Amino acid sequence: MLLDDPLLDAIPLTAAEKARFAELEGIVQTHLETFLTVGRALCEIRNRRLYRREFATFEDYCKHRWGFSGARGLDLVRSTEVAEHLLAGPAAPLNGDAPLPADLSADTLRPLQRLDPPLQSAVWRLASRVGKPTHHLVSRIARVVENAINQGTNGTGGSKPQPPQSQKKLFLLSVHRLADSAWFSPQLIVQGLDEAKARKHIAACQQMISRLHELVGELRREFPEL
Repeated sequence: MLLDDPLLDAIPLTAAEKARFAELEGIVQTHLETFLTVGRALCEIRNRRLYRREFATFEDYCKHRWGFSGARGLDLVRSTEVAEHLLAGPAAPLNGDAPLPADLSADTLRPLQRLDPPLQSAVWRLASRVGKPTHHLVSRIARVVENAINQGTNGTGGSKPQPPQSQKKLFLLSVHRLADSAWFSPQLIVQGLDEAKARKHIAACQQMISRLHELVGELRREFPEL
C-alpha cells in the first residue's frame, strides 16, 4: 500500500542506496520498452527492497510507481533471471551456440520459468535450432519436456517431489489466519524484543514477503482473470 509518509518500520535507505535507487528508476523510466534492461533494474530494486521508503511491497511499488501489476513485475524479474542463466550458458556472447535475439521479450522466456536451469538451456538450444525462438515455439517445446518428465516420474518420484497436500493446506491456512487476525498489532508484537531477535524477525518477515509475492504471482499466472 502506498503511504503518504515513509514506512515507520522500514530500514532507512543509505545515501548510496538512495542514489542507486534513483539510477535504477531512471533506467526503468527511460527503457520501459526494453525487457532485459528493465528486468535487471527491477531485479535489483526487488532483491534489495529499494522501494521500502515509500512502499510496503514490491507489488505496490510496481502498481503505483509504474502502472503495471505486481504479477507483471515479478514476471519480468523471473524472465530476467532466466535470461541471465542463458547468457551464462547457451546464449553466452562470446562462445554461446544459441544467442538471445535483439528483440527478446519476457513473454518469450516465460515458459522456461517452470523448468530447472539445465532444462531451460536445453529447451532454448532446441528452439534456436528449429527457428527464431518465439513464445509459441518455446512454449510448445517446454510442454513436451514437462510432459515427458511427468510421464517418466509418474509414481516413482522426481527430482522435484510435490509437497504433501497437508503441508500445502498448512501454509495456506497460516496465511489466512495471519491475514484475518483481529488482534494484529505491530507495536505489541515488537514490545520486549532485543536487537538480535529483531534482526532475525526482520529477515524472516522479508523472506515471507518474498514467498507471498511468488505465491501471488503464481496464482495470477494460473488464474489470469483474477
